[in-house]
Order: sequence, then C-alpha cells, then structure tokens
Amino acid sequence: MMDVIQIASYIPHPRFPYDLQQMQRSMMNINVKNAAVTDAQQNSFPWRPSIAQFFGTIGFYAPFFGISAVLLPAKIQMIAPDQKVSMVASATSITLLISVFAGFICGALCDMTRSRFGARTPWIVGGGILATVCLVIFATSSNATVALGAWYVYVVWYNAVMAAAMAWMPDLIAPKYRGTASSMFGVATQIGLNGAQSLASLYITNVSKGVFILLIVADVALILAVIICQEKSNKHVPREPFSFESFKTNFLPPRHAGRDYWFAALARLMYMMPGGIGTYRLYTLTDYMHTPAEAAAKWMSLMAALSLVMAIVAAVISGPLADKLKTIKVPVAVAVFLVGVPCWLPFFIPTPLMYTIYVALSGLGGGIFVALDQALMTSVLPNQKNAAKDLAFLNVAGTIGQMLAPLLAAAVIGVFGYMGLFPMGFIVLSIAAVSVFGIKGVK
Repeated sequence: MMDVIQIASYIPHPRFPYDLQQMQRSMMNINVKNAAVTDAQQNSFPWRPSIAQFFGTIGFYAPFFGISAVLLPAKIQMIAPDQKVSMVASATSITLLISVFAGFICGALCDMTRSRFGARTPWIVGGGILATVCLVIFATSSNATVALGAWYVYVVWYNAVMAAAMAWMPDLIAPKYRGTASSMFGVATQIGLNGAQSLASLYITNVSKGVFILLIVADVALILAVIICQEKSNKHVPREPFSFESFKTNFLPPRHAGRDYWFAALARLMYMMPGGIGTYRLYTLTDYMHTPAEAAAKWMSLMAALSLVMAIVAAVISGPLADKLKTIKVPVAVAVFLVGVPCWLPFFIPTPLMYTIYVALSGLGGGIFVALDQALMTSVLPNQKNAAKDLAFLNVAGTIGQMLAPLLAAAVIGVFGYMGLFPMGFIVLSIAAVSVFGIKGVK
C-alpha cells in the first residue's frame, strides 16, 4: 500500500485525471502499489492496450524464436558446415549474454524517454526498424562473421522492443484486469514461440525466405500494436535531473524493491532451470526408455502438439478466471506444481506414453504460468517510473535460468543418468512454487 509520500508525489495518468482524495480511497482497495492506472479509474476492460500487447508480443517473439531455434542453426550449417556445432553453441551463449544486459539498459532508457508518442512507442517503432535492418543483413549475407554480427546487433534491438512493449501493462492496465490481459499475452507468446518455430521449420532449406516471412509477420504485428494502443504523450512528465543517485535508480536493480520483487525473480529463475529436461528429450527416449529413433521422433511430435494445445487452452481460460476470483498468486503457484508433480510419472514408469502424459500435463501448467506470469511480475514492481527497467531485471532472472538449465541437466545426467532429470525437475519447480507463495503483497 502506498504511503503518504508516495501518494502526494503520484502523477495521474493523463487519460484518467482525478483528485487526490479519490486516489487515496482507491489505493486502499488494491494490493498493487505501482499501478499507474488504478481499479477505480478503469471501469471497463482496457481492450486497446491489451490487444496492442497481444500483437506486440507476436511482433517481438516471432522472429527471435523462429530464427534462434530453427533458422540460425540452418544458416550456420549453410555458411560454415565444418564449425556448425561449436558456432551454434557460442552463438546461443552470446545471444543470452547480450540479452542479460541489453534488456535492462534499453528498459532504463525507455523509462527515461519523453515524447509526444509516450515512452514506449518510440522504442517499439525505432527498435523494430533497426531490428529489421539487422535481420535483412543476416538473411542476405553469406559471410559467417557478418551474419552473426548482424544477429547479435538484432538481439539488442529485440530486447529494446520487448522491454518497451511489456511495459504497456503496468502503464495502461489496472490491476483488476491484468489477469485477462496477461492471458492474452500468454496466447500471443505461444503463437510467437511455437507458431513461429513451426513456420520457420518450413524454410530450413531457404533461410532467407524464412527470415523475410517472419519479418513481415513481425513488422505488421508491431505496426498494428502501436496503431491500436495510441499511447499518449508523456512530455508533461518531469525529467529527473542527472545525478549519481538517479543513475543508480535508473540503471541498477531496484535496491529497495522489497521481498515480493525478489521472490518473483527467484520464482522465474527456478521455473526456467529445469528446461534441460526438454533439451535432452530425444536422448531420454532413446537411451533411457530404449525407444527406436523413428518411434521417438513420432512421440516427440505428439508431445509438442499436445503441449501446445494444452498450453493455449489453459492460457485462454486462466486469465479471465483469475480476474473473476481476484487472485493471481494462487493459480501461478498451482501452475508450477502442475509442471513439477507430473515429473514423477516417467520416473516411476519410464515409458514413452507416461513421458507424453507428463509433457501434456506440464503444458497445461505451463500455459497457466505463461498466461499469468506477466500479471504477477507487473504486480511486484516497486516503482512505476522504472517499470520497463525493473521488468527487464525480472526477465534477466529467467534468462539466467535458461543459461543454467542445460548445465544443471548435464550435471544431473552425469551423476544420476537421465532418470535423475525428473526428480530434479520436481525439486527445482517446488522451490519455484514456494517462492510464488512467498509473495505477500499480491493475492
């Protein structure tokens, strides 16, 4: 809950003016202390920013995941077949490392932006244009150094667009509607992640065409996002004078974020760390469950399809349900357990069928988590003025989890074999669920 100083210094959103007493009364009824738009100010569902974030999410996720997972390895195989394994490994590591720093730096600069188009739109438009230029160079170059260099610069602008577009939720959507809005974000994430990879896989032998198609999808989606959102001018918002103290506030992790913020970061870190189970799915089927390679491929295809369907269904339902029940934390924690508990199925019954059931149930829990994760993360932000930067640091926690995931899985396999992956998943995800319950300021 805001204290007197925070309330007195609060600057109303230009679209929702009201007096101080009304603001104080409305603040007493919500748990989210960083809301730029309170529940009392927003009487109906904010369709414009929610639909804008839906398209924006497709716009920044589709080219990144479609290229990084499918077309980047295919491109490297074309231009450097003898070094493809080492180059893919190093490209993946460098991509994640750039993402760690680019996200919060661009997020901080976005928070400091003042323009007639708001703080976020200039970064989405400008970042989208520069990202497009980089990917055109990547697609058309036959030189490994030039292609990878263009990819790495693109990763910077991808993170800039993502940091800006994600900040629309804390900027423009009241807490009581964030479950449904986050659900739309979750569906868009599945489209941008799995849909883009499926589309990109059709162009493994024609990488340039695949990149251009993903670019068209992404750019159209980003254009629709900024047109639909119609972000208002923020030129009236005072700019903080530069000082060492303001530099620390704008570019470093929030020092006084409180336990909720760091529990949310820990939850995201732990949720990502069992990702190595999926990395070694093929080897688990063939080497641990002794499934023939051809059959293993069919099982993996079935797993991917079931996981996608379950995730989308869960994402569509869970957001509106969370808003109706007026709780985000509980369904997110339950979702993490839904991913973790089924890990025991293939451990006790090591068959492809049990592995598939586990993946399907994990898809259900994962869909709920992705649908509500954004709502939960935006609810623990300590300062609305630094929303993009502080959200980026939460994203960094997930990125670090992704980086550690294959290392953790490899270490577990080295000690316990493939069967050890499943208890590891349950233990780590249980820590993630407990971390979610550790968040006290969000219902």
